[in-house]
Amino acid sequence: MASSALELLLADGRTPTGGFAHSGGLEAAGLTAPEVPHFLRARLRTVGLIDASVAARAAAGDDPLELDDAWAARTPVPALRDAGRRLGRALLRLGLRLWPDSPLDSYAAASATTPRPVVLGLAGRAAGMEPIAAARLSLYDDAATVTSAAPKLLAVDALDTAAWLAGVAPLIDALAARAAALGPTDPLPAPSTPLLDRRAHAHHTEDRRLFVS
Repeated sequence: MASSALELLLADGRTPTGGFAHSGGLEAAGLTAPEVPHFLRARLRTVGLIDASVAARAAAGDDPLELDDAWAARTPVPALRDAGRRLGRALLRLGLRLWPDSPLDSYAAASATTPRPVVLGLAGRAAGMEPIAAARLSLYDDAATVTSAAPKLLAVDALDTAAWLAGVAPLIDALAARAAALGPTDPLPAPSTPLLDRRAHAHHTEDRRLFVS
């Protein structure tokens, strides 16, 4: 029961981890409202799956510093690596407050990069979550980042964005199961996202933008 409550806490948009400053690539995409659900699914199957797999392996006890490198190798755009590390640092501060005597302590001292999915997996481990729960949390947070940014960028009702998020719930469950099924010797997924990467780089250089990423 405690694990479920903490999972809800970490998935809550009011948790002070900086996610409200990011759009998950939605701002840079320049989409219309009907296109967002398709974007959301594509993002979950690519960037979302990579992050979920890293989070699941961190929750399972894999070496977090090796996971730092594995995540960076699958995130080729500097702007996206920077955004992921900013989010990771903010989440790490929260994790150290909630679980002061946990693997997060040694990780904070050893890691120079702290990407979000690694920190999220370690936080899940500290909270007693199974790897599949950490993977599901990572995917949900990614999708919620996009849907919460949509009303600020598009003429869309927040009720519609909630429906978009509910609509991808089966996909989130399926991808979380896939991520959690990976063993310590299995290669992490590395789907390419060239258009998302290109947009992220262009967005990073824009002077007028609402979101960091």
